[in-house]
Parts: sequence; structure tokens; C-alpha cells
Amino acid sequence: MTWRFSSALGAGRRAKLEVSPPFDVIAQRVVDEMEILCTHTDPCAEAAGFTRIVSCIRVDEELFDLFFNSESGYRGGYFVSPEEGRAANSLLLSVAAELLAHFKSHPDMTSMHAEQSLRASSAKCWLAEVGKGFCSSCVGKWTVPQDCTPEILNGRWELGSDPASRSGRKAPFLNQLRILGAFVSETGEEYVARRKRTRAQQIHEHGWS
Repeated sequence: MTWRFSSALGAGRRAKLEVSPPFDVIAQRVVDEMEILCTHTDPCAEAAGFTRIVSCIRVDEELFDLFFNSESGYRGGYFVSPEEGRAANSLLLSVAAELLAHFKSHPDMTSMHAEQSLRASSAKCWLAEVGKGFCSSCVGKWTVPQDCTPEILNGRWELGSDPASRSGRKAPFLNQLRILGAFVSETGEEYVARRKRTRAQQIHEHGWS
């Protein structure tokens, strides 16, 4: 087995993670069971005229665990290859986009524009990190770990020396996900922030971006 978990996770949690369903089942569950907490528009700091929609959702901790930490989950796809990760990401966004785009009206972004942002190739999902929220509903809970103890054992992420590996080898047990649309213009052009242009490769190598 190429994907194992530290005993620190506990036998019950490990048992559920080790029999995770295919990603399409996990992704559909996320959309079916999610509570949309908020959505916000976010203008691009690097390119004028480009804006994205950012949503924060809440799911059950055990579903979060399957989604974010299991071998068949979101990061598990990136572990296989950047292409597999992007395919998993695209699948999730394709089933979530319409609900998120129409959750709330924004004066500076139509629902159609918001859905376009969520369906664009650089839209993405991640856990909700502290310091990256827009309101009290999406402040996030994840912070950089204070130790290097691995919780996911897959022969790559726990061995990495890159700073991102410090987080990548962890298996957070949380309940908030942040879904970030792509930066798009009113004419449909897409802009990818410079530091995120190698995101898929970063997650593949380190488990984190």
C-alpha cells in the first residue's frame, strides 16, 4: 500500500480513510452536504480588471477527511500526477459552480460572471486557512504546523525538505473548505497569479501549495 497513515490518527479514523470511495463520489457528497457560509468578490492585485469569486463552505469533519486526506481524495489525485489532480479539481468545480455562483448577488460581479470564474481552469479548492478570510464566517482554522511529524505516509511528502512539505505531510481534521474561482475579466479572459502557475506540480511534489 503506497498511502498509509500515522498511528497518531487513531485506528477508527485510519480505518475510514483506508476504504475511501472514488473521488467522484466524494466530490458529489461535498456538494450535496455542504453548507455555504459566504461568498465574496476578490479583485486581482496583479492584473487590473480581473476579479474572482471566493466561497467558504462547511462540511462534516469525516467528509472533509475523505476529501482532503484520503488516497482517493483531492490531494491524492495530485499525488498521482499534476494532471490527475487538475482533473479532480475540475470535477469538483463542475458540480459546485452553479450553486456557489447563485448563492448571493454581488454588485460588482453577476452570477453568470461568478460561474465563469468558478468553471475556469485555474479555479481551485483548498482548506480554509487562518488569515485568508473575508468575514467572520470564513476566518479559517488551519495554521502552519509547529512540528514536522508526518501523518500521511506515501513515500514522498513525509520525506520532503521543502517548507511546503511541513504542511503537506499532515492530515488536518477540520470542516471548512475555501473554493476560489479564477481571476476573470468581463470579456472572459483568465489571469493566473504568478505564484500559482505551478500549483499542481507543487501539490504533487510536496502535498501543499
